[in-house]
Amino acid sequence: MLDDERNDIYLHIDKRAEELYMKFFSFQMKRGKLYLLKNRMKVYWGDISQVEVEYLLFEVAFAKGNYVYYHLLSGVDLPIKSQDYIHSFFNQHKGKEFVSFWQDAKHERDLQRKTGRYYLFTKQLKNKQEFYHHVTAFIRNIVLAIQKVVGYKRKSDFDFKKGSQWVSITNEFCSYLIDKKKSILKVLQFTLCPDEIFVQTILWNSPFKKHIYSEKDNMRKIDWMRGNPYVWHNKDWEELQKTEELFARKFSSIQREIIYNIYKKYHKDETDSISSF
Repeated sequence: MLDDERNDIYLHIDKRAEELYMKFFSFQMKRGKLYLLKNRMKVYWGDISQVEVEYLLFEVAFAKGNYVYYHLLSGVDLPIKSQDYIHSFFNQHKGKEFVSFWQDAKHERDLQRKTGRYYLFTKQLKNKQEFYHHVTAFIRNIVLAIQKVVGYKRKSDFDFKKGSQWVSITNEFCSYLIDKKKSILKVLQFTLCPDEIFVQTILWNSPFKKHIYSEKDNMRKIDWMRGNPYVWHNKDWEELQKTEELFARKFSSIQREIIYNIYKKYHKDETDSISSF
């Protein structure tokens, strides 16, 4: 669905997923170019490694070519509009930054919680080794409790902001983002879920703030009301057709019918089986 002569794809596969990496090692697209990152990382949920791997993708892509836009997508995202439509949309809104911000009271409290205190052992948040997980969780919670009791708050010159990590940004802002890497990694070390914070914080505190397309819209259809987030099902086909968003998350390979319907709508001339994806 992303295979288009106007698209270059940069793919990072977690260092632990060796079997998946080998499957993609010799894979080539028909029209676009695929760059499989060889400098792979182990990425952990809620950890600074998520910011580091996103920086890695932006840096490699930025060094390769002078792209108009850089789109961050996950392995469970899909385009839900045709490539012609998507490219036309970004040409029409050239210079805008598509980064969403969550600024209601609930998210503001969550932002203060995640940036105001030190979180230790974030790599072990989802650790499957039960004993080690319990030990690190106990230490982490003790340290957090002490900080809460004494009223400790981390200080920073940044006005922190939070939102979806899935963004579409311009070449100019991508360059600015990369320039701020050292300082933002230092500031966000020992925070919780910094991947939802770093792009928003840098953009909000930069001259590019005036180019935000919409504080509430990154052109991704994501439903947090019915899931965490919701997985689109076959019954949601009409809803996705009607939306103005360009991409959606998240999809499961189990829901093959809806994936095939999206593919078929925008690739009527193709005869490839959907099972090849």
